[in-house]
Amino acid sequence: MTNMIKHRLFYLAILLAFSLTEIANAQVSRPGSGTGKGCFVLDGKLYDASGNEFIPIGANTAVYWQSEANGIKSFPDIKKSGANCVRIISVTNNSANTWSWQSNFTKQKACVKASVDNKLIPILEFHDVTCGNGYDNDAEGKNLKKCVDYWCTPNLVSLCKEYEKYLIVNVANEWGPGNVGWCDSYKKAITAMRAAGIKNTILIDAGGCGQNPTTIINFGQELLNFDPEQNILFSIHFYGGWMTKEKSKASWQYYVEDYLQMFKTKKLPVIVGEFGWTGAPDNFTLYDPKTIISECNKQGIGWLFWAWNSNPTETYYDIVADYTQGYSTVSDLTLHGQYIVQQFKENAKEATSFLPTSAFFPEYELKKSILLYPNPLTCNALNIEYRNMESADFTRIEIKNIFGQTVKNIQMDGNISTQLILNSMASGTYFICFKNDNKSYTSKLVINN
Repeated sequence: MTNMIKHRLFYLAILLAFSLTEIANAQVSRPGSGTGKGCFVLDGKLYDASGNEFIPIGANTAVYWQSEANGIKSFPDIKKSGANCVRIISVTNNSANTWSWQSNFTKQKACVKASVDNKLIPILEFHDVTCGNGYDNDAEGKNLKKCVDYWCTPNLVSLCKEYEKYLIVNVANEWGPGNVGWCDSYKKAITAMRAAGIKNTILIDAGGCGQNPTTIINFGQELLNFDPEQNILFSIHFYGGWMTKEKSKASWQYYVEDYLQMFKTKKLPVIVGEFGWTGAPDNFTLYDPKTIISECNKQGIGWLFWAWNSNPTETYYDIVADYTQGYSTVSDLTLHGQYIVQQFKENAKEATSFLPTSAFFPEYELKKSILLYPNPLTCNALNIEYRNMESADFTRIEIKNIFGQTVKNIQMDGNISTQLILNSMASGTYFICFKNDNKSYTSKLVINN
């Protein structure tokens, strides 16, 4: 064994020992009330399945009012941006929603899977009852029970169990009054969903169309105590009812800075589930969104921008300039999208539950390997992760079909290829061969178009 190899192994051993110590020190035990195996809440903080604190930083993806092709490709793009989670905007299978491809359970599952395949914590929600008030009945048909009943169907319960390690369950978008009716109704929802076998973290939007912080302040701890799993996370949405302190607020508005501090002081587990950029009509976003981001980062509170891909004509609600084009370079982002993506890269940390084990790196992690994801590939962007090897070791990438025929040849030319755009590739099994003149490494890829 050469001295160089010995030095590299010694360095790797030191690095591994440091990483294991850091993870071990960060881990906390799941509360005794928690019988699930996924994310959990403790002492005002959210933890991933590994017991490490997880601060969700990402975006909403408005997949359900776009085409399937445009919607599904947002997941690898959001991962590429540096985010660590994604809120999947969906609707139930109510007959009134047949226009939406995302009202189909199979498609909802595909979105959750795409999120996990791209190492993003998925937050699945249903938009049917936005700004509703009644639990069983509502004047506009926006009763919370509509969403709760859908969560309790065998398909959705099965989805929650299959992806329990990662999936956060957002009961309903922006439902509920700004009074005790919000609390009483969500107690019914918690009872029904836990009885159905759902053990995931339940995310509850604030009352008053998601914007009233007093519902969380007054009743949040009561709902946490009521839940047999004690695994409730809350979400506040910042729109017209909110202001930042560089401006004077109206008497009916709330200051972002004050309430983020209050949530933290009271140890209420809260994330900012939605906010937009300045420029929205009807005075919806008069605050300074940079202050929202900086205050959240300072307080250790997660934040999700609305949205990754809302509508190209509403740039104040978009990170990508045109969701039909997706995200390949910084030029594909809006101006504020460039700022937000930089914030993702600086502040979002991937959930440690995506590691091969919850507590320790297994021995095979020290071996050389190349990880391809998502695999199976359901979009055109394939991500490449080089493990314990240098990407510069390879000069070309060959893609072969099951007959051994080369269908694509890519010269690396000294550039590090961490993503391949595979357009017009037929569904099937392929072998991705990383090569130079002296050696090669091959990994299998399945494409499902």
